[in-house]
Amino acid sequence: MKHIRILSCIAIIVLLTSQLSAQNNPVVSNVAFGIVGTTVTVTYDVADAQQSSVTVYMKVSSDGGATWMYDYGTATGAIGTNVTTGIGKTITWTYSGPQNNNFQIIISANDEVAGGDPCPGSATVDYSGKTYNTILIGDQCWLKENLDVGVMINSSGDQTNNATIEKFCYNNLAVNCLTYGGLYQWEETMQYLTTPGTQGICPPGWHIPTYQEFQILHAAVGGGANGNLLKSVGQGTGSGAGTNKSGFSALFSGYFQPLDRSFYNLIDQVGFWSSTYDGSNAYLLHLSGTVSTLYLIGETTDWTQGRSVRCLKN
Repeated sequence: MKHIRILSCIAIIVLLTSQLSAQNNPVVSNVAFGIVGTTVTVTYDVADAQQSSVTVYMKVSSDGGATWMYDYGTATGAIGTNVTTGIGKTITWTYSGPQNNNFQIIISANDEVAGGDPCPGSATVDYSGKTYNTILIGDQCWLKENLDVGVMINSSGDQTNNATIEKFCYNNLAVNCLTYGGLYQWEETMQYLTTPGTQGICPPGWHIPTYQEFQILHAAVGGGANGNLLKSVGQGTGSGAGTNKSGFSALFSGYFQPLDRSFYNLIDQVGFWSSTYDGSNAYLLHLSGTVSTLYLIGETTDWTQGRSVRCLKN
């Protein structure tokens, strides 16, 4: 990942180049810039081993990378779909706000080819009797399957702080954990800590992703309209049909609702817990089977729901 700092009359802007996979998928390089007044012109090269055209995204942070939801308006040039690979690509973005020294920009490219590549040096991870595959998205290394660790308990009771990792399996059927992974309440996920980025129930060297790390994943696939890139092929229908072009391979595992001790929405939705809790909200990444939207939301009253877990490498 390339870091270039720009000092100008309007901001220090950090340009970060990333790709959905480091080996076969697009590689963005040689990022350069020019500034005239409030117009930022970004140039870059993009290469791909599989396709002659790619989709290029830009995401902007106004708070030093803590969040990536800043609305920058319209950027023009070599951005969006069908950008031909090559050198000297140009994106122009006009910044019209006040001076801000905390701007960061992510430029990412996706060749729209499903699958992706495993993390270099960590293609698989053995944990608690199960082997997980990995997937590299941008510079983040994720487990490619939903976590399935711990002892199954019946949904008539809650998971407790008893030195044993406990899980729910959809409809209290162990076979559903084998396919879709376990469903975990947030405190069990975190192993009763509240520190963002804690290991929780993840393997050693891995952790429960923070809300900010989910935002980086959100940016790497081009934003909230591109949730289908995270879904396995065969998950979702119509405008919500998965393409798995990121390789994340999300499965719709449903969730457990403690209010009536029931399970809902298998093969229709999935929510992945983050490790971020602000005193009232435990945040998660949510995907639905009927729309392409990638949601980052807080569960204000139902953070005792059973949700899925994906681990991120330290």
